[in-house]
Amino acid sequence: MFRDNRMKARIRAGEACLGIWIQSGSPAVAEMAARAGYDVVLIDLEHGAGDLEDLGHMLRAVQTTAATAMVRPPGKDPFLLNRILDLGAEALLLPMVRDGAEAAAVTAACRYPPEGKRGYAWPVVRASGYGTAADRFSRANTDLLLAVQIESAEAVDNAEAIASVPGVDMVFVGPFDLAGSLGHPQESGHPEVVARIREVEAAARAAGKPLGTIPRGDVDAAGLLAERYAFVVLTSDVFLLGEGMGRSLAGARRP
Repeated sequence: MFRDNRMKARIRAGEACLGIWIQSGSPAVAEMAARAGYDVVLIDLEHGAGDLEDLGHMLRAVQTTAATAMVRPPGKDPFLLNRILDLGAEALLLPMVRDGAEAAAVTAACRYPPEGKRGYAWPVVRASGYGTAADRFSRANTDLLLAVQIESAEAVDNAEAIASVPGVDMVFVGPFDLAGSLGHPQESGHPEVVARIREVEAAARAAGKPLGTIPRGDVDAAGLLAERYAFVVLTSDVFLLGEGMGRSLAGARRP
């Protein structure tokens, strides 16, 4: 389903977007999250459940609402990225981008020529309404929001090169993997981790690219928004479901 990218428009207008990870692979839960009012429903195929068929159902569910359907693929294979985009993903979050060359390669894989190398099947894929929105082809490259994750020490070293790649629309900090890369697993608020995140922030802002991330040990979502992050993913469906189940059970067993 091809439609205007509300997430991209909001960020360009200076408005922050709030998101939720969908890691259950459930279309029903994805739709519930979208109807709850999250700006972005981020379908996680890297760490979450579900395959491409499940993804199609989740995209359909989310796109019955105003929420933007974003997908984190389980890798950077160009053919997989093409299939995800053909299904109608409106935004992508590319994991573990390590340098400028890798950022340029994934950007090219996600956009049609002449800007990129994405394979053409526009008239027969869901993203074009199976050809009924053929007039939208000229907007496909610009409407896509492509975010790249910086989540390793190597990537921080190359943050300036990554952020400066044309077609990279957002730099997304992954603080937990970065903490592990720096020798501080599960310490996302460690001073060394925070110092390196500051380097990423400076590189992104110098390149004029908005920032995204998740809350970490030293700062919550409100603090990140105060720091001018454009996109903050607040929580995950699996976490909320598990937490709610635990509360329900604990309440029932209370003396």
